Amino acid sequence: MPKDHERNTSPMLEARQKIIQEKYNTLKTVLEDMIHNDEQITAPRVCELSGLSKSYLYHNEKAKKLFDEAKALAEKKASRSYISSYDLERADLDINPHMRHDDMLLQYEEMKRKLYETYMISFQLLKEENNRLKKAIKASRKKIKYLESIPKIKLHIIPNCLNRGFLSYSITTSKGKRLYNGIGEDTIKGIIWGTYTLFARHFSFELATPIDGVTIEKKDNTYLLTITDKIKKELTIDILMNVID
Repeated sequence: MPKDHERNTSPMLEARQKIIQEKYNTLKTVLEDMIHNDEQITAPRVCELSGLSKSYLYHNEKAKKLFDEAKALAEKKASRSYISSYDLERADLDINPHMRHDDMLLQYEEMKRKLYETYMISFQLLKEENNRLKKAIKASRKKIKYLESIPKIKLHIIPNCLNRGFLSYSITTSKGKRLYNGIGEDTIKGIIWGTYTLFARHFSFELATPIDGVTIEKKDNTYLLTITDKIKKELTIDILMNVID
């Protein structure tokens, strides 16, 4: 995957993880306060206080475990059974017997505020990622349309000096990508509009016949083959390899 994609998606992953943690923290706070207030723990009541969905309680494994453990503790407390510190630690719950009701309400509001802020951050990141993907799709469609408009072009390399023995050459794209390593006469398919670098030690390159929209010019010890969008139909370009005396 491209590095720019990783940079774009990592904030989204972080926001998603933050939402998961905030939802769990909200559930934990609500369950702790319900136990502290001797309130019966039921899914509808927990969802009402926390703003979480029943689906989250029932299908998130970690949330379901905490809900079940809190419900068991609440029932144990209601039956006036002793609740040990081990019971609390095992259930990942922190029951504060000294917390006042007003403090609990403030804590609820703070937890909900944090959860809302995290949702909004995630929403903004998703919106930005959606816009980025739309632009990427648009650019890809434009590129596909461009490639589809290019006719089938071939290069036919013709050594004009067969008595010189081993003839090797290379063809490189304008971006420096090695397109082809050839030996002797050959035909190269998949050529598109653009500039290519032709190289062969002790040899030059020239068009066998002039073609409007195609040029070959010498640059240092290489030859630049330029194929413009004047070429609209399927074409085979004959290129002569001549020995340099």
